Amino acid sequence: MKEAEIYIEQHKFIRKKLLDLLDEISSSEFSEESLHWMMPFGNPGRAHISWQFMHCAATLDRYLNARILSGNVKDEKLVNGFAGGSIPDPAKIIAPDEIRMQLEKTTEPYFQYFLSLEESRLSEMPNPDAGRTHREILQLLNWHEAHHHGQCQIIWNSFRNKSTN
Repeated sequence: MKEAEIYIEQHKFIRKKLLDLLDEISSSEFSEESLHWMMPFGNPGRAHISWQFMHCAATLDRYLNARILSGNVKDEKLVNGFAGGSIPDPAKIIAPDEIRMQLEKTTEPYFQYFLSLEESRLSEMPNPDAGRTHREILQLLNWHEAHHHGQCQIIWNSFRNKSTN
């Protein structure tokens, strides 16, 4: 197995855990409310669960298309609404099917780019402005998705605790 394939398999594992959590939330009686609930503690304006999921999709679009390929993002609305620096809006209702579609739409091109990349290029930056090598990008974005899964989990746990008290 090539090194990039190992990182992609790890990403698929992380994604499965993220989607399992989405399934758990979606099947609850509080699905819509919990996906958009803003925690009343911690940093003011902390992102709600649906923003966290969509942020993972937006990050893959921006990283692949703007940072790696030095082009334009494919979905400006997604990136403007959910990439780093955007402001979470709990009034913007995002259905679980939309979350799944956006994750799938941005993940496949990202995977295909790295699966078609020559192994010898993993230690190279995709372009002079990238700031990271291909390998570092794979590592970072695996960590990034796992990090946001954790944020979704703590918000979900906090919401359930609030709802049962």
